[in-house]
Amino acid sequence: MKGRAMYMGRQGSGESGSGYSMRSSEVSLDEEREHFRRDTERQALFQLEKAKTKPVVFAVKTNVAFDGSLDDDSPVHGSAVSFGIGDYLHVMERYDPNWWIGRKVQQNCDIGFIPSPAKLENLRLQLAQNKSAKAYAQKSAQSGDKLGRFMPQRNKEGNVKITINEDGEEVVTPAECQETIESPGVGTSTLTEGKQKKKGILGNKVEAVPPYDVVPSMRPVVIIGPSLKGYEITDMMQKALFDHLKRRFEGRIIITRVSADISLAKKSALNNPSKRALIERTNSRSSNLAEVQNEIERIFELSKSLQLVVLDCDTINHPSQLLKTSLNPILVYLQISSPKVLQRLIKSRGKAQTKNMNVQMVAAEKLAQCPLEMWDVILHENSLEEASDHLCSWLEEYWAATHTPGRQTKENIPAQNINFRHRATEEDAEYMRMRERYEEE
Repeated sequence: MKGRAMYMGRQGSGESGSGYSMRSSEVSLDEEREHFRRDTERQALFQLEKAKTKPVVFAVKTNVAFDGSLDDDSPVHGSAVSFGIGDYLHVMERYDPNWWIGRKVQQNCDIGFIPSPAKLENLRLQLAQNKSAKAYAQKSAQSGDKLGRFMPQRNKEGNVKITINEDGEEVVTPAECQETIESPGVGTSTLTEGKQKKKGILGNKVEAVPPYDVVPSMRPVVIIGPSLKGYEITDMMQKALFDHLKRRFEGRIIITRVSADISLAKKSALNNPSKRALIERTNSRSSNLAEVQNEIERIFELSKSLQLVVLDCDTINHPSQLLKTSLNPILVYLQISSPKVLQRLIKSRGKAQTKNMNVQMVAAEKLAQCPLEMWDVILHENSLEEASDHLCSWLEEYWAATHTPGRQTKENIPAQNINFRHRATEEDAEYMRMRERYEEE
């Protein structure tokens, strides 16, 4: 018995040792996972810091809203960029298939991680599945158990509806549940989609809207009004604005003339060969679609310098001409609020201009009827100098929003990189000490 007891004791000690080693291996596995997570986050932090010195590769306008604070699974926790529908984002680099590195075009917005279109598509599918599951659950709850329909006293969750049929019998049915719709930003959804566009003759087809539209890195400035381009009053007033902007933003501005009809640069037309051929046949102006496309690419290229880009457009006389293009310009309305003042100005330019007064007055009236939402800036000041100062102050704010605050210089980049490597080395050393301690145990 004694030997048997000793044998069982040894057996018990072996089981205890194996259990301890199993727990030890589980702990070390958790430590390895934690180290891998920290190492990945350190690399992401390093890329995030390095992106502050990188130029803007491209810019996008958002068609969806994203709240990164609700479900932040970005490479660096707390660094996801939140944005609303219609915001503009600057992208410095593509970090991985799910995330870009960039910032929202707004003052005091830091660089962070922006969800890629693939990431947003996954979120959209999850949102659609959740809605389907919720609708199915509501339908099941409304149908209920057949027995519960005839036992209203047991229905604790909702009210019942009692009606009298033609035979004078009571009929008990569950009351209809009212569907609650979560307002954007109030619910717990990370992604909020914009209104779906309908297409087709009957409007029964839903047009697929991408989460982002690629736009110029700096939105080009287009000045419209007070009347038609090509007439002296409009040309002289716009030229005075251009000269003032050139002096105010010297070294930070590009003013370029655009003779092609860029209103033809619609996204659908440029991507559809059949529509492109139709436009080329029906276009009576001198500029063809290829010329327009080259002009659009030139504007995109100019905007990469992150300087203010001002377009002196020969053919743009109404904001609706640019709404469907990919330029997303800053539309400035140079307004003469009093028609009588405009008439006197036209008459002062001689008979040649007075002969075309009706055309100019009708164009001015059409601009005055535009909804305020179509314009970014409305210059309604009485003097041209005050209007110029108004536009310059607005563009100064836009300049501050498009340029990263506290942008690093080349002199302090190496020192900051060294600090990042130094912190990584210290944490790696701590991890190695932990591994050695567990191996000794």
